[in-house]
Amino acid sequence: MRSARCYNCDTEARTFYANENGYSLVKCGGCGLLYVKNPPSLGELEKAHAQGQHAGERTIEATGHYKPLACKRYVAILKELYGDGIDDGVAWLDVGCGHGEFMVALAKFCPASVEIVGSEPNIHKQASARGRGLNVRFVDLDQEDRKYDFISLLNVYSHLPDPPSFIAKLRALLKPNGGLLIETGDTADLSADEHYRPFSLPDHLSFASEKIVTDILQRLDFEVEAVRKYPYLRVDAVTFGRELLKFFLPGYDSRLTDILQARNRYPTTDMYIRARKK
Repeated sequence: MRSARCYNCDTEARTFYANENGYSLVKCGGCGLLYVKNPPSLGELEKAHAQGQHAGERTIEATGHYKPLACKRYVAILKELYGDGIDDGVAWLDVGCGHGEFMVALAKFCPASVEIVGSEPNIHKQASARGRGLNVRFVDLDQEDRKYDFISLLNVYSHLPDPPSFIAKLRALLKPNGGLLIETGDTADLSADEHYRPFSLPDHLSFASEKIVTDILQRLDFEVEAVRKYPYLRVDAVTFGRELLKFFLPGYDSRLTDILQARNRYPTTDMYIRARKK
């Protein structure tokens, strides 16, 4: 374990926020960022991301499965963020594409001439996405020499040990005036009692806010064009259906009440930021 410091404002001052799975989450005394004080080494993180398993007092399984309903949600969000569509002939890189839900949505939203490339470190998710005919590989940002018109980073930010450095690498891969789309939670301003659980440490390494992420983008010479927030979705449809069934069956403990309370409690913490390279 190594001791981290705030990647946003480089402030050393911090206060205890919560413990989970053998890791300590702290709040930066300067900007309010929530981050893991004792994260795994970079080598351990790379191995964990590749295998989809994060070690702690218990193992965090991060591979999951393909979620068809997420595609429909992504199409609606793309329409809200980009209007009628994307120009013909552009190249789009989806970093951390997972099982490919956003890539599928993007293909439905964009003209057929848009080339969509997915990058995913998890070998199991890679196989899942390729099984759907998607163009997915692991893109080493330090070695990639191709330029893209758009890059998306959805549900990846909180897993990064150093988001500003990572986003700077993405900027280098964008063409002039290229677009960046980031999705992450807007939860750093919640108190420890209010924040949804589990934190899933150390799969998640930090929790930011709209101000923190937009400040980072502006420092990296991006123009923030739009910010949209949506209801926090704690579980997928399969899990929700299972918990709903257990709720009505005698002898089963159901999480349905907790799930519904969480959705009502965090109505707009799922944040999408559309930015453009200056």
